[in-house]
Amino acid sequence: MKSKKFMFIVLIFSMLVISNEKSFSQFGITKQEISNIENTGHQVQLWQILPEFTKKAEYEISIKHAAEGEKGSFYIIAWADTNNDGVPDKEIGRSNLFTAKNAGDWSSWIFKSVYDKIFVGNTWKQSDDRIYYQIDGKLEGYKGLSNKLFYSREFNGKPTQSVGPRFTNIKVSFKDIENDGFGVTEQEISNIENAGHQVQLWQILPEFTKKAEYEISIKHAAEGEKGSFYIIAWADTNNDGIPDKEIGRSNLFTAKNAGDWSSWAFKSEYDKIFVGNTWKQSDDRIYYQSGGNLKGYKGLSNKLFYSREFNGKPTQSTSPRYTNVKIKILK
Repeated sequence: MKSKKFMFIVLIFSMLVISNEKSFSQFGITKQEISNIENTGHQVQLWQILPEFTKKAEYEISIKHAAEGEKGSFYIIAWADTNNDGVPDKEIGRSNLFTAKNAGDWSSWIFKSVYDKIFVGNTWKQSDDRIYYQIDGKLEGYKGLSNKLFYSREFNGKPTQSVGPRFTNIKVSFKDIENDGFGVTEQEISNIENAGHQVQLWQILPEFTKKAEYEISIKHAAEGEKGSFYIIAWADTNNDGIPDKEIGRSNLFTAKNAGDWSSWAFKSEYDKIFVGNTWKQSDDRIYYQSGGNLKGYKGLSNKLFYSREFNGKPTQSTSPRYTNVKIKILK
């Protein structure tokens, strides 16, 4: 019995580890760390996240302090290349100032990115800085980051100069924004009413939008015809912020029981996508909230686009509005 119990515990632990590895990817310094410490002569340093490690995600950047106190202090930063010339040109995030109690401490900072080319690193005010720094050579296990350093010799300067190979003690991990699922994730809506419209759509926010297959799930507020609906997807093709083209529609979903969920999958190649549902009946019953907030609501705008007619164009809008909708990106 003890042996079986032990094997069960090992199995559970292994499943947790595997699950965590699927959610997070770690790269940068993974095995061999840098021991050399020096004053580099610059005050901004950035390395590009390689394309195969770049995605719309929440990143955690960790950098090791080479000295305690002011001499080893720094801000962790993220930049993007917005004009595709291979050089960082826009700062997209900056941490608070990190100061270590002890040399060798790590500091970490989290940011979200929707950019295709991202650079991460750190910056500091002091000219007598001490940092972990390696010129030339290789590092065992170094992956996911370029070894080409972009730098500036001035604090808050633009890191347009470059040299390589260069390394520092930096680790990067990310959690896929889309793979968690989004929309209603914690608090669901309990209010049920006739909303007075027959088409409703919410935009998927830019940082959750990609060319992919989506699964949309919506909760029925009533059984039978009154709670029935089609799940729909629209796109904004002329970039005016308003849905103008229906790009997909499910079959009619009718619930056996109030509170049942219906799901539908579709593929999109569009940059601006709206999802929701529509119904024929004027005496509909739907989960609907006007105003306020929802705990855990993410990935969707709270601005509702609607039409008061079945098959009408959802050009009118109001906010904040919510329904019980969940979205997953399948692939």
